[in-house]
Amino acid sequence: MKIDWASLGLVAVTTVVAAIAIVGIFSLGVSALTSGGRTASGAATPSATARIGGYLCLGVSGLLVLYGLYLIVPQFH
Repeated sequence: MKIDWASLGLVAVTTVVAAIAIVGIFSLGVSALTSGGRTASGAATPSATARIGGYLCLGVSGLLVLYGLYLIVPQFH
């Protein structure tokens, strides 16, 4: 049995980069949704642009997770 170490390293690096990217996009979306000034009641109200960007980031991260599941589960192909 021979292990192709270059391919194993490529898969490991790709996995780490993809995980960091998905978590980064998700956290950017959460940060955008919780940004903004404080109202009299103390709640944060993000601007419309931040709200749209936040939901867009959350949607993109969700789609990336679903695509990863599609690639992993063979019944989906």
